[in-house]
Parts: sequence; structure tokens; C-alpha cells
Amino acid sequence: MKNFSRAFVLQFWAIVSLCQLGSFNLVQPLSVGVANAQDSSFESKKIVPFVPSPQVVVDKMVELVGVKKGDVVFDMGSGDGRIVIAAAKRGAKAIGFEIDGDLVKESRENIRNAGVQDLAEIRQQDILTVDFSPASVVTMYLLPDVNLKLKPNLLSQLKPGSRIVSHAFDMGDWKPERVERVEGRTIYLWTIPAKGR
Repeated sequence: MKNFSRAFVLQFWAIVSLCQLGSFNLVQPLSVGVANAQDSSFESKKIVPFVPSPQVVVDKMVELVGVKKGDVVFDMGSGDGRIVIAAAKRGAKAIGFEIDGDLVKESRENIRNAGVQDLAEIRQQDILTVDFSPASVVTMYLLPDVNLKLKPNLLSQLKPGSRIVSHAFDMGDWKPERVERVEGRTIYLWTIPAKGR
């Protein structure tokens, strides 16, 4: 990320978000450029710059996916912790996965300030290494190619009936169960099917 100014990355991501692009053409040059500058073990950090989902989108995501008490919510690339906090406020056990150390510190402080530290936590971990099997809900605001990299693990590790919600980007040929729009932004919902379907 050091090869790009923060302002450039934020402007680029804002354009992608506003356009609701589902294609790789615009985002691929950024991914490739940073891939050459970073170790592959930090792949998810280099291709997913932090741009927070607006609170209205966060609220719609947790509503659409039906977060409730008893759920275990995994937020991929949890940034400042806002989705984790929203899920914990609904009574779920919420775990955010974030590789950026500064964002980990910020989000942990936000969790304390929100008073949900008994239900929410942030783990500093590459999202491509997460074991999804404990989760009943997965939330994402990533990029198309990262969604596709996570898809095989989501399908193989999550239990049938587990739900996935993504802001802005789909998962290729895996058709979403529902698509909602809020303030010009798109939210996708999937449910893990029963085995053998």
C-alpha cells in the first residue's frame, strides 16, 4: 500500500463503490500493482483498502442477514469494527478479522466505547486464512476477486443454513438469494445450501 497515497486509494475505492462494478477490469490493475510490492502472505491487505460501509448500509446488512442472539458473526476485513459492533448490539457473538494493526487498535477501542466487549472481538489475521466453520453469519465488503477466493472455503466450511452478506460485490456465478439496494448501494445475500444440493 505504500506505493499509493491514502487519498488515491480512498478516491479509487469510492469510485468503485459508487459505480457498483461487478467486473475485474477496473480493480485488477490496483491488485497487480500492489501484489508486486508486498509479500503474498498479506494478499488480503494489499487488495482491500479500508473504506467503511456507511452506517445505513451496515444496518441494512445485519437486518438482511437476520443477525440475532445465538449467531456467530464473522466480519471479513473488519476495518473500524462497525459491522462487528452492530452485530453485537443485536446479541450475536461477533468476531472481526483485520490485518492492519492500526485498524485493529482503533476497532478494539470502538468496541470498548460501544460497551459490547463481552460479545465482540477483533483478531489480527489475514482473511484468506480464516476457518469459517464456527460462523453462522459472514459479512463482507471486499473486492470481486477476493470474494471469489473466499467462496470455496465458505461453501466447504460453513454449515447448511449459514448466511453470507456482501456489500457491493457478488460471488460470480453463485446467484444471490436476495439483492437489496440502499442509498444507491447494493447488498447481496446467500444461504449455504444443504449438502448434496
